[in-house]
Amino acid sequence: MMEASLLPLAGVRVVDLTTTFAGPQAARVLAEMGAEVIKLESCQRYDPMRVMGWPNNIAGDQWWNQGGVYQWFNGAKLSFTLNLGDPHGVDVFKRLVKISDVVMENFSPGVMQRWGLDYSELKKIKPDIIMVSISGFGQSGPGYDQPAYAPIMEGAGGLPSITGEEDDLFMTPTGHADWTAGMLAVIGTLLALMHREQSGEGEYIDVAGREGILSTIGESFLEQTLNDRLPEPMGSRHHFMAPHGIYQCRGKEQWLTIAVSSDEEWQGLCRAMGHPEWTKDDRFQDALSRWSNSRDLDARIEQWTSGLDHQEAMELLQREGVPAGAALNPKEILTDGHLRERGLVHSVDIPGVERKSVMVHQLPFPLPWVSSGAPARPAPRLGEHNDYVLRQLLGVSAEEIEQLEKEEVIGTAPIPLPRKQMMGWNLEGMVRQGVGWLEPDYPEVLKSLLEGEGGGS
Repeated sequence: MMEASLLPLAGVRVVDLTTTFAGPQAARVLAEMGAEVIKLESCQRYDPMRVMGWPNNIAGDQWWNQGGVYQWFNGAKLSFTLNLGDPHGVDVFKRLVKISDVVMENFSPGVMQRWGLDYSELKKIKPDIIMVSISGFGQSGPGYDQPAYAPIMEGAGGLPSITGEEDDLFMTPTGHADWTAGMLAVIGTLLALMHREQSGEGEYIDVAGREGILSTIGESFLEQTLNDRLPEPMGSRHHFMAPHGIYQCRGKEQWLTIAVSSDEEWQGLCRAMGHPEWTKDDRFQDALSRWSNSRDLDARIEQWTSGLDHQEAMELLQREGVPAGAALNPKEILTDGHLRERGLVHSVDIPGVERKSVMVHQLPFPLPWVSSGAPARPAPRLGEHNDYVLRQLLGVSAEEIEQLEKEEVIGTAPIPLPRKQMMGWNLEGMVRQGVGWLEPDYPEVLKSLLEGEGGGS
């Protein structure tokens, strides 16, 4: 791994108040770029992702440190607990701000102001501080205080109006708005750091997830304003390419994507499927006729793909110059030799868990500090770095630390601890409901891969 002092954001300190998805993802990217990211939670209200996706679906003795989703978004960070609902906690927080560069938060709009910790107040503590706020609708405007998870941002941003089938809209299940907002927060932070370096001034970055979605579907607005035509959902179809879609293959949940943009690719598809005569069929002779008859064409293609493994079908088509790709599930992605060789997939040790966990870097391009194995450490245990922050960074006395612990302003475990044993997901029930399926050999497959790389990260 590259030395920390050589990383792009070495020397930058970020106080990360965010939870769940968008904010933690943004802060982790900054951590992978070398920033010292201090994840700040309270023992009374910790990041809920700490309890999502336990290894082997079992809540261990320290379940609050083992959630897989939490591990995913918080690698390479430090953990400091502090109750901002307590005046003593607010005082310590202000001292931390004074020696930091960036404060990132994704509370509901108005929360930081009620605590007396909004940008106008933080500037008084450190004039060149950079503050990044991530929310659904922004910090101003008549709808600023609307509750907003990713599906709400996507709906208000117009995304469902162009996704789904013609008579059945749907929301994306992966929180597309969260990922967009998180990366916009990264971009905003980097720009603010550049501006501060040139001017000495801090900045306030107001990231609205809804507006992030708007920025990704600009062609839909152009269609309306320039052509006076309202875009409609097209499913897997394309505006002019055909065939264009995802087709079921042989086996459990195997799919293949195909996108044909030229007559040459269409001819290659026909050769691969063993139907060269289709190239002379009037219904499929040019792009417009193929597009007009795409329903019939899709049915013919799926009849062919349904008899093949998705990797086999992909290779047959690619040999004929047809753009095609197997739609991979997480198991296939994590065991993909191409991605592993490019350094995107890496392994980490999770405290209290025997086998390593496999993660994917949040910077998905080959830079020296990514391909060399960063981040080298897993997500931190709750309050793991309390002593470092209080003693080394802030110079807090042993007596004051003891008082903070006594007042439950800091700690290393949830307060109060649940009396009942925490339970994992009901996997069997989920399978019965058709949510997914179980692959008993998955842990062994990953274990053999990790042993093959020497157990390194």
